[in-house]
Amino acid sequence: MKQSRLKQEDTEWIKEHPKEFFEEFKSTLKLVNNFSHLLEPYRVNGQKKEYKKRFKELLKQEREKDGRTNQ
Repeated sequence: MKQSRLKQEDTEWIKEHPKEFFEEFKSTLKLVNNFSHLLEPYRVNGQKKEYKKRFKELLKQEREKDGRTNQ
């Protein structure tokens, strides 16, 4: 079986707060849809490191635009 990337306490929190997790997931998905076209060249070319780096940068920028400061 494949090991989870999440820590044990993160998994426990998700199990205890499924509604909050799902709401956070939906809001993140909306943000990602705003900039997914910028990531497409990295995905197509198989540049995983650059894709991950750029994804984190863009997500941070979108969350700041959205007025959110966490993560």
